[in-house]
Amino acid sequence: MHLTALRALKANGGVPVNVKVIVEGSEEQGTGGLERYAEAHPELLTADTIVIGDAGNFRVGLPTVTATLRGMTLLRVSVETLEGNLHSGQFGGAAPDALAALIRVLDSLRAEDGSTTVKGLDADAEWDGLQYPDEEFRKDAKVLDGVGLIGSGTVADRIWARPAVTVLGIDCPPVVGATPSVQAGARALISLRVPPGVDAAEANRLLAEHLRSSVPWGARLSVEQIGQGQPFRADTTSPAYAAMREAMRLAYDGQEMAIAGQGGSIPLCNTLASLYPEAEILLIGLSEPEAQIHAVNESVSPEELEKLSLTEALFLGIYAADKG
Repeated sequence: MHLTALRALKANGGVPVNVKVIVEGSEEQGTGGLERYAEAHPELLTADTIVIGDAGNFRVGLPTVTATLRGMTLLRVSVETLEGNLHSGQFGGAAPDALAALIRVLDSLRAEDGSTTVKGLDADAEWDGLQYPDEEFRKDAKVLDGVGLIGSGTVADRIWARPAVTVLGIDCPPVVGATPSVQAGARALISLRVPPGVDAAEANRLLAEHLRSSVPWGARLSVEQIGQGQPFRADTTSPAYAAMREAMRLAYDGQEMAIAGQGGSIPLCNTLASLYPEAEILLIGLSEPEAQIHAVNESVSPEELEKLSLTEALFLGIYAADKG
């Protein structure tokens, strides 16, 4: 997208502004390499406006800028109850099962309707903007017939403005090869998506305290922080947003720009916002729901690639003219 826009400008009189192109190849690994590089060499990435192409339109054909991102905290929780596994026939019923204790702890993270319930963490915020109809979300998420959505409020409230806990994995005996044993230990990897306006470190502290206070039977529970990233909120009243609004209107045949949130995290956004507080940051891209990012048959729409490349080329021209 970026290269196509620059090639189009080069073929039609040249690029009207100074441009730095940064390619990130390890973000999904969570190594934080680019963030550390930016912090070590802030003079190399300085800019008036930063366009990040890691978001997407709300729907194919609806030009969208992502204005908020949830942050994330990642914890590994371990539960121990016995010195070693025991025969479930000889000891089951009285010996404390670590896996059962872990299940109780994990269950405490959700209310009856499925809402995330971390003690002390606000889970009632509302999203004021573009809405996500329930039926569209069900279709995009491929929810099975008869299975209800979890949580309360609008879908936009739940995925853009509120926290969301997910159990990413559990270490316990697999079904294949399982033995009749009471488990001495079990552990899980938990992620908590942190909504804009909430400090990720504070959310991490509250989650850890909640886990410790929810363990049953005096079981030993330990918590290890694996990773953390702050949420992000852009200033949608900035001149760059006005230029992008006009560019999208032109590229999408009069369709007005929408402003949406995104439930995922892009840690680099906060690093750049911290290093360059005067810079305007815009999030666009090709990750609309139909693209199935991080899923089987991930793809991009050729039509969206064409229109967003045109959008970016027009944006650079309009922004340059406005800057005078």
